[in-house]
Amino acid sequence: MTDGRPTFQLRLTGPKDAATILAADVFDGPARPESVTRYLGAPGAPDPRNILILAEIGKRIVGFASGTVTDHPDKPRALFINELGVNEDAQRRGIGRALLAAIRAEGRAQGCEVSWVLTEADNAPARAVYASAGGQETTGVVMFEWEEGEADL
Repeated sequence: MTDGRPTFQLRLTGPKDAATILAADVFDGPARPESVTRYLGAPGAPDPRNILILAEIGKRIVGFASGTVTDHPDKPRALFINELGVNEDAQRRGIGRALLAAIRAEGRAQGCEVSWVLTEADNAPARAVYASAGGQETTGVVMFEWEEGEADL
């Protein structure tokens, strides 16, 4: 323990961790078995491009960082950090910053020359974590989204 609070551990996950991920309460909603398998790969056939790192206090999952390594013909290999989340009762312990450092390190280990993340303009905690890690905020970017199940072809 440090400052009276239990310390946390980070863990890079793989297909063998599916049950742990399915039981975790750190995501926006319940994890779906088919989505976990698609994301991590199947036992014996992991998908190294998708990265999921968990933060644990004891046996409880309290945070995560997820990202995907991307390649493009005219750009360097990049890590898109999809999401970073820490349960509210585990915030302000350095877990978010540690998760961000760990996922960026894994991206670098896979040859990524750049990492990037999107967040909402009003998400002050996320913006503070990203800025404290040396991230440069980009202005003038607009995101578009499509619901493909309702595609108007």
